[in-house]
Amino acid sequence: MPYESMKYDQQHNQEISELIDLLYHCGKGDKVAFKRLYQQTAPRLNGIAYRITRNRDSANEVLQEAFIKIWENSSHYQVDKSEPFTWLAAIVRYRAYDRLRYDKRRHQADMIEFHEDDIQALNFNSQQLAFKEHAQGALNDCLAKLAQQQSQAILMAYLYGYSRADIAAYLKSPVNTIKSWIRRGLGRLQLCLKN
Repeated sequence: MPYESMKYDQQHNQEISELIDLLYHCGKGDKVAFKRLYQQTAPRLNGIAYRITRNRDSANEVLQEAFIKIWENSSHYQVDKSEPFTWLAAIVRYRAYDRLRYDKRRHQADMIEFHEDDIQALNFNSQQLAFKEHAQGALNDCLAKLAQQQSQAILMAYLYGYSRADIAAYLKSPVNTIKSWIRRGLGRLQLCLKN
């Protein structure tokens, strides 16, 4: 066996032994051992979470949730069932896939579909937009001339009653940008409706 391979095997075995020891002490409530376990494994585990979620913030949250589970379940780790890092990685993977499912459900629940009927219904709330005296057709024409994000932001704000923060989250843009889109969009609507 080549020297490099032997050296790797020794380091790998030493790491396994140390992780087993840390998990054992975590299972006994040793916070110092938990801190060392975190320091030794967090970067690699975070990498696993990131590869699954493809989002740095989500990966960090997954890592935090996973370490809570690791702390709670470290006394249940069984050496004969899996290597310690494999066990840790399985917890992270489970939490990451759970997070993906949660984000997908939340995103689907937050989805807002805009239809022609929505634009027509805007006429009902047109008092709020100060366009009361204008015909629905003119309003629809002017809305169609706006950039899609501007008209969508205006519809969400004045037809659906969403806050600027909610619109920002949905359109994945800063709140100040949303305010600007709405302000400019309303200005363009007024100009368009005067002509």
